[in-house]
Amino acid sequence: MRYIVEPEIFQTYPLFRRAVLVARNMNNSREIPEVLALLRKCEQSVRREELAAPYEHPRLKPWADVFASMRLNPKRYPPSVINLIKRVHKGTELPYVNTLVALFNCVSLRHLIPCGGDDLDVVSGDLTLTFATGTEHYVPLGQPDVLEQPPAGEVIYMDSGNKDVFCRAWCWKNGDRSKLSPSTTRAAINLDMLTEHAEAELPAVAEELASRLQNWGGAEVEIHYLSPSAPSFEIA
Repeated sequence: MRYIVEPEIFQTYPLFRRAVLVARNMNNSREIPEVLALLRKCEQSVRREELAAPYEHPRLKPWADVFASMRLNPKRYPPSVINLIKRVHKGTELPYVNTLVALFNCVSLRHLIPCGGDDLDVVSGDLTLTFATGTEHYVPLGQPDVLEQPPAGEVIYMDSGNKDVFCRAWCWKNGDRSKLSPSTTRAAINLDMLTEHAEAELPAVAEELASRLQNWGGAEVEIHYLSPSAPSFEIA
């Protein structure tokens, strides 16, 4: 399968950069006390920071602007990273869904970037970040009996084989069919930046997560960086 960011995405959002971590042979089946402790530490750090107005933060405001460009009110439909921050600021402890989710939530909180992941074993075609045409379908996370169609023009992350949307509104909500579970052993994890220095800053963040997936999940990890000059790669 191929992993593709359509050229129109980079043309419309020229500062956008994505790192994709392809993890194989991941042990995602157990809760790891050290990972839980790291997640709680990241939550505490966010509560100490002046992030009460996340929509104005220089790393977060671009995502609010992207949502506005898709005609979505970012306060009603918050980007995933802002949603995490708001939950943590209210005193909520994030659930330990599984190790993959816990680790990329740590990255999201530490570096204030959207992160998401999907089980590669459910993919039937190519993984594609593109603009919706209105013909794709989306099953919301935790609502397997609900079917939605993203409107034309919304940025979606999808499986080209069956037009199943893995994430709506770029980084708003993940889909149910590709969700990471304790039985997941092969996954693609997305780390997104939308700032002037994204290309320089993203590799350190990706390496940090890769190291933790290796140390705590025993995963074999390869990292790919997507940009206008390198918009796709092959997943063996």
